[in-house]
Amino acid sequence: VFAMATILQSPYFLFRVELGVDEGLDGEFSGVELASRLSYFLCNSLPDNELLNAAESGALATREGLFAQASRLLDDPKSRLGLRNYFTEQFQLYKLDSYSKDPQVFEHYHTELGPNAREETLRLLEYLVFDLNGDFRDSMTADYTFINSRLAALYAIPAPVMDGFGYTEIPESTRRKGLIGHASFMGIHAHSVSSSATLRGKAVRNILLCQSVPAPPVEVDTSIPEPSGTTRTLRERVAEHLTEPGCASCHQFTDPIGLGMENFDGIGRFRETDNGEVIDASGDLDGEPFADMVGLAQALRKHPAFAPCMAKTLSHYGMGRVANPTERFWINTLSERFTV
Repeated sequence: VFAMATILQSPYFLFRVELGVDEGLDGEFSGVELASRLSYFLCNSLPDNELLNAAESGALATREGLFAQASRLLDDPKSRLGLRNYFTEQFQLYKLDSYSKDPQVFEHYHTELGPNAREETLRLLEYLVFDLNGDFRDSMTADYTFINSRLAALYAIPAPVMDGFGYTEIPESTRRKGLIGHASFMGIHAHSVSSSATLRGKAVRNILLCQSVPAPPVEVDTSIPEPSGTTRTLRERVAEHLTEPGCASCHQFTDPIGLGMENFDGIGRFRETDNGEVIDASGDLDGEPFADMVGLAQALRKHPAFAPCMAKTLSHYGMGRVANPTERFWINTLSERFTV
């Protein structure tokens, strides 16, 4: 029992330990360490025999050998599972495991909505990366997706297949575009009984643009005023909230973005009105004006921070930590190549 407890508590059992070839050669991994990092990065799994053989023979230490093994792993079906794991973490899709909304407020909510929404997002990303070999920035403006009949009902479009998930094009009439138009993004970044311009705007800043949003001061009341005779829509209530100096500094950074998604309720169902008033979903993203979510999606696609953010988060995921100064130089180089 004690021997087993010791093993289970050992950092050498719990973590992938990468010490390098020699203490004096910072950043130079042994062949097996490089094989481990490459396999977990691309496939989220331990190295197979062919990769270990390449590591032990020294082939993995060459540029040609490394590219050959990376290409082989990307052709392996396990790489699709690796991509799913990365985006589940990056887009916080794991939150859909405990996804819950008030069914009395959202009549289209059901217990399978969380898993269905996650599957839609992961299938679209998998298709974009592996089947299209496309530009990742298109994930923001994709006018196609993969849904089942229950998501089709939520989106008010015909189901592409009777059972399971199928490819479908998104009609312009839905005013829905790209990943920010998915039920996953809309639902995670909203409250259990309402939408949230702040949560959605913060998610765009944090997750898609890698920008920090400071926490509110301890003494500041962060609650949005309830609807009244003069402030019925969320935009009007937010405007009233922003009259407080302690709130405006942060909320001006998030809420104008989140209001661009206000045509969609807390589970991603389209709506024209809020408390009987027509919704104004126009806004501005760092100097780029938009009229609604479609315009916001287009502004995000060409935002100068979007592609570098993806290069940064993917690099940190691959390393399992934030980059040091030397590594940041190479990440900046990758970001420049990624945006060409």
